[in-house]
Amino acid sequence: MKQLKERHVVVLVDDEPEVLSALRRALRREPYQVLATSRPAEALRWVEAIDVSAVVSDQRMPGMTGTELLGRVSERSPATMGVILTAYGPEAAVVPGARRSVECIIAKPWDDGMLRTALREFLFERELEDPRWSARFDRKGSKVF
Repeated sequence: MKQLKERHVVVLVDDEPEVLSALRRALRREPYQVLATSRPAEALRWVEAIDVSAVVSDQRMPGMTGTELLGRVSERSPATMGVILTAYGPEAAVVPGARRSVECIIAKPWDDGMLRTALREFLFERELEDPRWSARFDRKGSKVF
């Protein structure tokens, strides 16, 4: 198994407390710091204040969709990877311009092991690249799990 070198920060965003709790449980033993919030604006503040490696966001939330949030994250921090969680299928997250900010789409309910593996792979890729440049600009499209 590949080992992460950096101390990464992963931000979780979902308006349902039960989902945030389940995500935190799934990631509690991972080798990175996990921050969780139900408010997209708080996630954006964290992205501006600290080096956030990845944001995992629900797609359908009141006030702001996950793709809108990840678009704003990408504007503030191009190297931050974006992951969408959706119960409505990948087509629910496919909107014009989203490819630049969405690295991966994961269906709800998710598989905990697959989620951990996907995040570790993305974080490992980040370590291999210059953190000032995001690989998302070279990719043809988002991964779907």
